[in-house]
Amino acid sequence: MSTLGPGSDTGRGSDPLLEVSNLTATVEGFEVTHGIDLEINEGEAVALVGRNGAGKTSTFRSIMGLTPVANGSIRLRGEELLEMRPELIPKRGIGYQPESRDLFTGMTVEENFRLPIWTAGEARGIEDEDAVVEDVFDLFEELEGRRDAEVQNLSGGQGKMTAIGRALALRPDLLILDEPLEGLAPVVVENVKSYIREIIDRDISVLIAESNASHVPEIVDRMYVIERGEIVDSGDPEALSSDEEIQLLMQGGGE
Repeated sequence: MSTLGPGSDTGRGSDPLLEVSNLTATVEGFEVTHGIDLEINEGEAVALVGRNGAGKTSTFRSIMGLTPVANGSIRLRGEELLEMRPELIPKRGIGYQPESRDLFTGMTVEENFRLPIWTAGEARGIEDEDAVVEDVFDLFEELEGRRDAEVQNLSGGQGKMTAIGRALALRPDLLILDEPLEGLAPVVVENVKSYIREIIDRDISVLIAESNASHVPEIVDRMYVIERGEIVDSGDPEALSSDEEIQLLMQGGGE
């Protein structure tokens, strides 16, 4: 039986798992998002789609307490996260794969998987560290032969998988993936997409940022479109990704 499902210390409810309301984030005093509203329900996969610079990463970093917020609310199962120190947020059940991967260089793939368990495993109800790590390798089987490799020596695709696996090792209720498919060869994109689908099948909610709207319809249940720091549309991912106006916007041709 897999140990990679959500931690057992939190219960399910009728309210959204994550609810972001009227979120305005700032970088060096400048507003980079404006009144963001989005929500994710238990067991749901949701995409935040927009071209580079649209505000996807700023939104995700705000959720994780890494970007200052001037206004709004971020609630996980009704608990406000805004006043929480960033190091406590993963313990509440959010796993985060940053766009830049931020792997711990000089450490092996396996050590990168173990590190979050050492820091937050008790809070996430992890009793068998080895079992969780082995389940991550079972999922990302391409990394099995690289478990003792230092992460700076990985290929781009292997690095992305390692970053996702590290976030997954927390047994999160919500997995936030920032551009997990960016910069990958087409065959690697398909491999990573299959891993994401398997993660969703393990009852883990997923929020994924993508610059290419065509990547997400087969993965997610709903999609938000962000442009210049604002949500400009939301709904069915198949319909939105084929909408000519959205396609033009994604190419940088929107007003």
